[in-house]
Amino acid sequence: MNTENLYRIGRVTVDSSFHTQSADEAFFSYFGNDVTYSIKRTIYPDDAEKIEEFMKISDNAERKTVIRMKGLNGEMRWVLAGVKLSGHTGEGNLYSIDFSDIFTLEENSMRYRKNLSRYRFILSLSGDFAFEYSFETKRIKIYISDFCRDITLTDEPLEKWRENAINSGYVLSRYLETFNTLCRDIKNGVYRFDYELETSILTNGKNRELCLFKGVTHHSDPENKTVYGIISVISSKHKAKDINLSLESNKDQLSGLLSKRAVTSYALDILSGEPAYNVNLVILDIDDFTDINSRYGHLFGDEVIYTIASIVKKEIGTRGIAGRISGGGFLIVLEETRDEEDLRGILRAIRTNTEYAFSERFENFHLTCSMGVSTYPTDSKDYDELFMQADKALYLAQEKGKNRYVIYDINKHGPVEKDIENKIAFLSNGKDTTEKLSFVGNITESLVFGRIPDISVLLEQIRSQFSIDDICVFAGSDMSLILSCGNAVSRNASYVLENNFTNRFSGDSVFVIDNVNELEGRDDNAFMRLSSENIGGAVEYLITDDAIVKGMISFCYIGRFKKWSVSDINYLVILGRLISSILKKQAFI
Repeated sequence: MNTENLYRIGRVTVDSSFHTQSADEAFFSYFGNDVTYSIKRTIYPDDAEKIEEFMKISDNAERKTVIRMKGLNGEMRWVLAGVKLSGHTGEGNLYSIDFSDIFTLEENSMRYRKNLSRYRFILSLSGDFAFEYSFETKRIKIYISDFCRDITLTDEPLEKWRENAINSGYVLSRYLETFNTLCRDIKNGVYRFDYELETSILTNGKNRELCLFKGVTHHSDPENKTVYGIISVISSKHKAKDINLSLESNKDQLSGLLSKRAVTSYALDILSGEPAYNVNLVILDIDDFTDINSRYGHLFGDEVIYTIASIVKKEIGTRGIAGRISGGGFLIVLEETRDEEDLRGILRAIRTNTEYAFSERFENFHLTCSMGVSTYPTDSKDYDELFMQADKALYLAQEKGKNRYVIYDINKHGPVEKDIENKIAFLSNGKDTTEKLSFVGNITESLVFGRIPDISVLLEQIRSQFSIDDICVFAGSDMSLILSCGNAVSRNASYVLENNFTNRFSGDSVFVIDNVNELEGRDDNAFMRLSSENIGGAVEYLITDDAIVKGMISFCYIGRFKKWSVSDINYLVILGRLISSILKKQAFI
């Protein structure tokens, strides 16, 4: 069965009144005798005007729209209709309409995508290059497949490619006649051909190889044809397929991703075309990778790199290309992310899968990664500047405690001061961290000298300094609210005394909730309580006296999730101790 026709309903020729003039068998099989005269009775009334608008245009271009139509079985289905002026009669114009079933078209699209993925995998494993020549554009395209997508090495007019190869000395003189014949056969669309020649055309003069060019001319219809082919590197001694040095030179051997040179070249190529869609540069760094190598050995370190590369490749799929640019560093080029939420979904998947990659391998081993992101054209249109912006965002992610991603925002993070020649991005001076340290230090100093601040004023100062939405203090046998500032959405925190919840607190008496959804399925009681109060994240500090729980301080985000930085957590632990001391001294607890 011809898969191209699986979704096709049929073709009909109608006049301006929708009366059937002629139709193919598939059309009548789908609609039955109801369309012998007029096809309008099968079209949903509100949709007929879409086609009527096309019939007012006199040129020969095909126009497409989606309408609802009723088939022989009485079911109303969404149909793709392609309308084109096809001729004239004494009574007016005739229009040809092609109908295709939307849902079956979607199924076929998925099938084609799976087939395309399978062919890419096969081509990737074979180590061969592919080439295409379009008779419409007169251009030859040479590419390799990186499992999920194609990476183009050459895309230029065939004649220009031929002249450049000869003038640059990429083809040995004794193979010039063979090479010219190859180009002539491609240009003329010879049905089948194969030629062997020694050339460095695939590596821009770096490595000379004996290559086998095999091609075939495919006719998609009588008027359109394309040449498709494979370029294999063969051993000059054994005439057998060998390692494709060109392919290997573009890949990082350990990770299987592109090399630094290749992924950088790819990014530059994408940006030079000034695409009309978003392009994200993501710099990913494996957290504490040097320590991993030192503690567990380089063989395990290699396994970590390969595993992270596999996660990245899987999660970006056909939407991007990745390469390894340093020991534990990767560059990801993402194309056409719909919006920031779409981008965050990809980054979140990479981060989460990294966390679980070796969760059962070693006791207390926790693999994480940090990522910095910049966006074309929002942040810049220049590759160097985009790279530095992403690098700065990565630095901020690591400074805030690692295991997170930061999307560069000039309003939040400030401009990048560039030294383009040395590829250096001068980062911020850490003023925010300095201010918080000074704030905590001043409070501590006041207490040392016996100056006890008003507790309500102190809570408000903390809330403002750390951009927290709510601070609540709970105490008593039912953990009822005794003090608050901000939204005061919580009235009690009785869940703290249930289901061994206090076991979640560390030795520093702190429990960090980056995202309240982390509690779902682990402590549903606490999850339901916090969710109902719209608390997205919190740092909770347990107030104890001789190991007896007396209360809890909750520093909360309301209606939002945000990963707490290590420095903020440490400051809040100190502030928790200070607040609990004041509360005990003033007999609140």
